[in-house]
Amino acid sequence: MADYIKAKTYEEWLELRNKGLGGSDIGTALGFNSFKSPYQLWAEKTGLIEPEDISDKVAIQIGNELEDLVARMFTQETGLEVRKDNKTYYHDDHPFLLANIDRKIVGQKALLECKTTSVYNESSWDDDEVPASYLLQVQHYLNVLDFDKAYIAVLIGNHRFVWKEIERDNDLIAAYQTQAVNFWEENVLKLNPPEIDGSEATKEAIEQIYSSNTTSQISLPLSQIQLVSELEDIKRDIKTLEAVKGEKENKIREFMGKNEAEIAVSDKFKITWKSHKRNTIDSKRLKEEQPDIYKQYLKQSVSTPLRIKEME
Repeated sequence: MADYIKAKTYEEWLELRNKGLGGSDIGTALGFNSFKSPYQLWAEKTGLIEPEDISDKVAIQIGNELEDLVARMFTQETGLEVRKDNKTYYHDDHPFLLANIDRKIVGQKALLECKTTSVYNESSWDDDEVPASYLLQVQHYLNVLDFDKAYIAVLIGNHRFVWKEIERDNDLIAAYQTQAVNFWEENVLKLNPPEIDGSEATKEAIEQIYSSNTTSQISLPLSQIQLVSELEDIKRDIKTLEAVKGEKENKIREFMGKNEAEIAVSDKFKITWKSHKRNTIDSKRLKEEQPDIYKQYLKQSVSTPLRIKEME
């Protein structure tokens, strides 16, 4: 089995985690994380930005608290005994590939990964389905620890419990490992950023890296002029498409209004057009009538908008 390091404190664990790619990093590095981009992960691993501290987020705290419950429910469902594991394992050939597993299965070369998720993600666990990022995480753990199989158990919206058995997939392991090693050795160690994508995560990472820029003015090289021209063309296309989209939506609204319908259906579509009430804070009135309270709840934010203006 793989060698390991045991961190004495949470801070030591965080420092150790930043020296390699853990299970939750693999899906991100390969582009399977909708909340984090490879570029953002690269910026964190190279020390250009600090990883976000998510320990105080409600979903994370609930997940941590319910981990023991998920493990107990798994044992009740399967009869398999599990044991908590607090070590950080590292791959024999690539020590920057790290693994922190939730539980070991007693008497097997197997592990258990415990998850909690919202009811809105329930369909992702139907039949034999497992979210891609979790599947990669589990195969990564099997690779690092050289285990035969894994189990993944999930509590969905506090009303449904699901567990699945996942066999070791050597082809998938070989494919992901090649990409993960390339990300670490070619991107992280050589400070060479991965391809920039259009995600909000990449935008935020770029703004954090270059937030201390000076106010100097530069001349655009030809490559950037071409990029700006392409961007302006795309923006004009979007504006045209938005107008067409609005026109078609309004025609549908008029059709449903004439027929006094709030729901329209066919064998392919279901359209709803209903009124929804929501409560909002009247910030203008609050500022006028309760200025002291208004000031107490002001939150400062910093943005760096990219504005393009054609020169006359």
